[in-house]
Amino acid sequence: MTHCLSTLAGLAILGLSVAACERKPEPTPEPTASATAPAPLPPPMIVPPPVPTPTPTPSETAPALDSAALQDRKNPDRLLRYYAAALAARDWTAAAKAWGKGSGVTATTLKASYDRAEAPVLEVGKGQQDAGAGSLFYEAPVVLRFGNARPERGSLVLRRVNDVDGASADQLRWHIERSTIGAGQQ
Repeated sequence: MTHCLSTLAGLAILGLSVAACERKPEPTPEPTASATAPAPLPPPMIVPPPVPTPTPTPSETAPALDSAALQDRKNPDRLLRYYAAALAARDWTAAAKAWGKGSGVTATTLKASYDRAEAPVLEVGKGQQDAGAGSLFYEAPVVLRFGNARPERGSLVLRRVNDVDGASADQLRWHIERSTIGAGQQ
C-alpha cells in the first residue's frame, strides 16, 4: 500500500507537471487611460516651404498722391504728376479732381476709359506755357500706356485764371481743361 501511495503521489506530481506545461500564460491587461504610457505620436506632417512674395520695385509701385498739387498756382507740372500718380493708383476720384469744373470728366468716366487689366501709366513730357485773354495755358505732350499694348499719344492742356480780381480759388488753380490722348495720334 505504501508502494501504491508513492506511485499515486508520483502520478499526481506528474499530472500537475503536465498540467503546468499545458497552461496558457495569463493575458496582460490592456493599458487604461490612467496608465502612464505615452500616447502614440501622429504621423509627421510634411509642410512645403513658404513661397516668397515678390516685393515690388519702386518703379512698380504707384507714387504717393500730392493733394496740395490741386491748389498749386505756380507749377502745372506738379498737377500733371498728381494726375499720373492717381491714374497709376486707379484712384479715379482723385484723378477726376485734376480736371476743371464743367469738363464733364468724372471718376465714372475715367474708370470707364482707363480701368483695364494693366494699370494706366501716363508719361508726361515738358510742356509750354502761354497766356491769353486773362488766362494762362500749359500744354504738355503725353503718352498713355497699358502694359505692352500700343501706346496712346496726345497732349493735356491745363488752364488757370491769371490772377484776375474776383477770381475764385478754383479758377486760380491749375486744372486740366482738355485732352487729345488717343485722338488718332500714334
